Amino acid sequence: MSYLSAQDRRQRAHGAVDRLQRCLLARGWWSLAEIFAINAVLEFPRSTLRGRDEIREHLFARDVRLPALEARFRHETADPDVLVVEWLAGDHRWADVVRVGAGGIEVLRSYGHPLA
Repeated sequence: MSYLSAQDRRQRAHGAVDRLQRCLLARGWWSLAEIFAINAVLEFPRSTLRGRDEIREHLFARDVRLPALEARFRHETADPDVLVVEWLAGDHRWADVVRVGAGGIEVLRSYGHPLA
C-alpha cells in the first residue's frame, strides 16, 4: 500500500477543484459527477445528496448555465485533503468546503451554490 505525502494530497485536492471548475463551465454533468467518489456526499443548506448517482441525477435535473466561473480564492487548511473555495459567477458568490480522497471528492459542502 502506498501513501501520499501531504503535498501530493494537497495537489490532488487542487486538481479536483480544477476539474470541478472546467466541468461546471462546460455544463459537463456526466464528467462532473465522475469527479465525486462513489459514496460522496454533496451538502446544500436545505438538502443533502448521497452517492455519485444521486448527485448526477441532481445535476442533470438542474442544468444551470453559469456565464463565467472563477475560483476567486482557494484556502488551504491544516488537512491537505480539504480546501475552502470561494467562487464568483456573474453577480453570484458562494463558498464550498471540499474534501478529496483517493476516489475523488468525498464531501462537498456548498453555501449559496446556484445548483442547490
